[in-house]
Amino acid sequence: MELADWLLRASTSAAAQRRNRPGRDMEPASLQEELLCAVCRDVFVEPVTLPCGHNYCEACVQQLRRSAAVPPDSAKRRRAYYPCPLCLAPCEATIELRKNVALRNIVQKCSVARPGDVPCSVCKGRQRPPAERSCVTCGESYCALHVMPHSENEFFRQHVLVRPTRDTGRLCEEHGKDLELFCATDGTPLCAYCMLPGESRHLGGHDVVKLSEAAHVVKEGCLAKLENVEESLSEIGACLLKLEEVASLTEENIKKQQQGYTGFLSKIKLLLDIEEEAWRKRFSVEMVQESRRIKYRVEKLKVFQGQLQEAGAALEKALVVQDPVTLLKLLKNADWNDLYQREFCSSKIQETMESVGIPSTASKRQTPLFMALQKAFAAEEIKLDPRTAHPHLKISKDYTAVCATREKHTEGLNTERFRGSYCVLGTAAFSRGVHYWEVTVRDLPSWALGITYRSITRDPPGCWPGSDDKSWALSYSGSRRQFCAQHDWLAFSFGASRAPERIGLFLDCDSGILAFYDAHALECLYPFYCSLKLPVYPVFCPQLEGAAEFVTAEMRVERPAFL
Repeated sequence: MELADWLLRASTSAAAQRRNRPGRDMEPASLQEELLCAVCRDVFVEPVTLPCGHNYCEACVQQLRRSAAVPPDSAKRRRAYYPCPLCLAPCEATIELRKNVALRNIVQKCSVARPGDVPCSVCKGRQRPPAERSCVTCGESYCALHVMPHSENEFFRQHVLVRPTRDTGRLCEEHGKDLELFCATDGTPLCAYCMLPGESRHLGGHDVVKLSEAAHVVKEGCLAKLENVEESLSEIGACLLKLEEVASLTEENIKKQQQGYTGFLSKIKLLLDIEEEAWRKRFSVEMVQESRRIKYRVEKLKVFQGQLQEAGAALEKALVVQDPVTLLKLLKNADWNDLYQREFCSSKIQETMESVGIPSTASKRQTPLFMALQKAFAAEEIKLDPRTAHPHLKISKDYTAVCATREKHTEGLNTERFRGSYCVLGTAAFSRGVHYWEVTVRDLPSWALGITYRSITRDPPGCWPGSDDKSWALSYSGSRRQFCAQHDWLAFSFGASRAPERIGLFLDCDSGILAFYDAHALECLYPFYCSLKLPVYPVFCPQLEGAAEFVTAEMRVERPAFL
């Protein structure tokens, strides 16, 4: 098999495609066409010459070499060949081709732009040929070759072609003429042709002025708006300093309170050990809450500050811009309109700074000193409220015990009953003073106890004690052998060394302390700091929803005579 025949068949498909392209095998119509590579169809870049005499870009030849193959009749010689894209003559891939210096010089001389020429936006290389026309619609400039699609393709015939220019943004997109007027009604720059009776949409009732006059008016507005922005930025700076000062004083104030109460409560044993832990948590929660509030205000002000700085920078830039078109485009941002109004900025700042100050100190809600431990732990007589019990709960006749049942109790159904979790409220409401009660949970594999506002949600979801900001609860899971203390977003789980039999609940409404005890071991399980705003009710749940087994053991409220 002849080498030329093998190469001819290997490139038949590619050659057929090239023959079908318009102008590919046609005689060049101009010198510029002669300076185009037949592979990339662009101006020669570092041209080299093949043995057959045809010239291509050096990079294009490298692509041809990578596709070279070894023909069957030359397998022993292991030589790879690639065909010339124009004449299909075979060329050995290992041959070092010489650069066509003369052709490269011709390309460079033909591509040298005269002073003031606009280079073609599409052509490659360091020295691009000058553009013949600029398209206002595309915003690009094209040489004689690349402008041809605008005259041949129906899609581009609506585009406006003008003499080569570097800044098409200064020309009217519809007529290709210089922008000299401005319609204040539409906010649109216009050329003189836009005002002709047959084409103008800006004659009837539109305020059309010279572009320079519109720029002057805009600059005057920029000065006034810039003054408002600077005043707003100054006010934000003062507010940020105040917030930093408030944060520092708040932290110092809370730390002083923490040290005082910690030093006092550490001298007492069981009862005040619980107080100490509760106060520590209280200060920690207050610090986190105040830090979050101040951080939120600082972040909000800084975001607003950044917006104002961005708007102010645009206004400052607008004051030095001489070109009216650039000026109008620079300030064409509807999001900045409110920022230029001093009243709007001041109201936003005051809204953020509203109620900023050092929070109320803990001394206003000081814990009264207990006169005696017996008095402090005097148990409350708590009865269960059957009107609030879940339909699958059974209340004892003395209203002190509750158990879960499989049958549903439909008598006395009302809107106060829990319909999601197996819960019941106590009848006693606590708003002041110290209160203590104990609950027997022996033989219950899962349960929950706590306090709640009367307005706790009865329907799922959100009716579980401790799952919202209206309740505080401690639950126990025997299968996991762990407790879970929960209030709103706070949920803390910890292991249980043994199954508790009796749980004591200590509530100090004045200081907002709720502590859970193992009443037999006299061990504090978990203390809450509660910011109580309304009377609270004890809540009891003898069966956790979704528990593995259904148990009918009783949960009973106890009243010990003495701790």
